Amino acid sequence: MPELPSHPDTTPTSHTDLAVEPVVPGWSQGRKLLVIAAVIGLLVLVAVLHLTGVVGGEGH
Repeated sequence: MPELPSHPDTTPTSHTDLAVEPVVPGWSQGRKLLVIAAVIGLLVLVAVLHLTGVVGGEGH
């Protein structure tokens, strides 16, 4: 069977190339943790205000 032609956009890779993580732009781990902490903090604040009757209680 004849060998199939390779796609022009691909290059031969070695096994060492598979171990390297691709560089993907995005958030750093510190920023992710900061956002998660802020969301949890806001949820706790709303829960405390709701339980104390400041927010969501019988306002009339």
